Amino acid sequence: MTSRSPAPSILTDGSPTARLAALRALALAVYRTHDLPTKPGFYRKGPRGKRWTRLADDLDAAARWDLIRAHPPDSGWRYLDRDRLGEGHEAAEAREASRVLVACARLEAALDGAEGTLVELIDLALSLPAGTLKV
Repeated sequence: MTSRSPAPSILTDGSPTARLAALRALALAVYRTHDLPTKPGFYRKGPRGKRWTRLADDLDAAARWDLIRAHPPDSGWRYLDRDRLGEGHEAAEAREASRVLVACARLEAALDGAEGTLVELIDLALSLPAGTLKV
């Protein structure tokens, strides 16, 4: 995602919600390319694990914390939300896709209860070009 900016129509067409969905779809396509999970949820990976394993949907926050506490911090176990799985990936594209997914989630959360000015500001931010301006 760093080497190729999203198509201009993604950033200028439709509502903020539609543009965020398009950006999320692009980021998830990068995840697929790098063999990262695309289904929403919480995942874990053991110290010798090659792949992330999705935790059951019916685990509440307390149960997830119990799993995390069951392994000492230095044991090599990792637990992350799907959007953050690419943060430590060796490929820059996967790290950028993770950043985009986290940003989309934050913006969508802000839009959920937003009215007027905030929606306009998010709309304006999403309409800005992703790359540098040429002189």
